[in-house]
Amino acid sequence: MITHPSPLTHLLSIEAIKCVKARYFRAMDTKDWPLLADVFTHDARCDYREAFQSPGATTPAGTDDDILNGRDMIIAYIRKGLLPLISVHHGHMPEIEILADGTATAIWPMNDLLRFHAGPYREMRGYGHYHETYRQEDGRWRIATLKLTRLLIEMTPA
Repeated sequence: MITHPSPLTHLLSIEAIKCVKARYFRAMDTKDWPLLADVFTHDARCDYREAFQSPGATTPAGTDDDILNGRDMIIAYIRKGLLPLISVHHGHMPEIEILADGTATAIWPMNDLLRFHAGPYREMRGYGHYHETYRQEDGRWRIATLKLTRLLIEMTPA
């Protein structure tokens, strides 16, 4: 039998998920890799194939190497990408749904700024959505799946 959470538990779960996502953004921008690892389930799956691609692009920017399985692989990928730059990530107005089986889904509108120290571009501004699922692990909500899609990418030459 599936039981539905009480209204209070439902609201507390939504707030806890918002805090998980806030920690995700802060951990990436401050390069706090242990904190970032803590927001993911041990078997999390991330799909960043569309992270550097504006809609309507004729060739995909990402490859299968941008699909990551497991917390360790995810943190190594993000660390490699963010360590050589300054980043600022923001998430806004999430649509969070707590499901009867104790999991949750969310869509987070987002924008980010990546400032490069070298290369052909000085910075990238991106706008899009995080599509995520969450589940409780060790009594805490954590990101189980993540897919980043883009609406717009603006590149500023160096």
